[in-house]
Amino acid sequence: MTAPLAGAADGPGGPPGPALRATCWGTRGSIPSPGPETIRFGGNTSCVEVRSAGGRCYIFDAGTGIRPLSRRLADAGGVVEADLFVTHFHWDHIQGFPFCTPLYDPGSRIRVHGPRQGDVDISRALAGQMGSIYFPIPLDALAARVEWVHVNGHPWSDAEVEVAAMRVRHAEHTCGYRIRSGGASVAYIPDNELGGAANGEWYDRLVGFLEGVDLLFHDAMFTDGEYDRFRGWGHSTYGQAVRLAEDAGVRRLALFHHAPDRGDDELDALLAGLRADLADRGSPLELSMATEGEEMAVHPAAVGSAR
Repeated sequence: MTAPLAGAADGPGGPPGPALRATCWGTRGSIPSPGPETIRFGGNTSCVEVRSAGGRCYIFDAGTGIRPLSRRLADAGGVVEADLFVTHFHWDHIQGFPFCTPLYDPGSRIRVHGPRQGDVDISRALAGQMGSIYFPIPLDALAARVEWVHVNGHPWSDAEVEVAAMRVRHAEHTCGYRIRSGGASVAYIPDNELGGAANGEWYDRLVGFLEGVDLLFHDAMFTDGEYDRFRGWGHSTYGQAVRLAEDAGVRRLALFHHAPDRGDDELDALLAGLRADLADRGSPLELSMATEGEEMAVHPAAVGSAR
């Protein structure tokens, strides 16, 4: 399915096609949660694909959602070239990595970006879960041309796109990412505890990092009523994520990292309540629950609706 930002349209006589397209392949947090209660919003763990207008593939996280994405890439034929940006190395963000089909194709080229964890680099972090105790195929059996790129605090660019990273509030060294191309931007921050950070120096930097982003995927694992029980776990509430998006002037917020026990009906009800509150306050923020299989066309603000 395709869900363009409001006011964006393709076709003869209309504005040009989207500068970026974002597709959700995994929206769930902590552990895969398949079943009838999660079938609409999805049970696969974190993975979002972003495509540039030129067709380049940028993947954010390698949770179980990367498995159906990798099948789509392989079925398309031709050489697979992609950049994978890992936010951190908790299981729900890397457990699909060993099942990424193009990694076993010698014609594929995959650049894997991510933050060092102290003195542990990206390849060692991923090799750990592919050790013989946990998985039958070791990292050195990968046949693709894999390049390891460590996030170093400077934006990374590749022709038509720029990807910037910022350290966020989650266990170990966790990054959020922002990708820009053709005047459009998408940010991806699936694990981040906003908590009482508002009005602090780090929060101000985060607002600046996200300022004017067209589409933001952000952690919203808990309700405000649940938060005190899970304070310090590294995750945000729905209300905290909405406030951040409004403070940063984000056009559309897709609430992400759904709690594994939160079913579709509850997510629907929460979304309805949040949208009603936005309407009552006259907020221009567009709001959705990130939905597995959903594709979102992202146009520059001048092409789509005004902020």
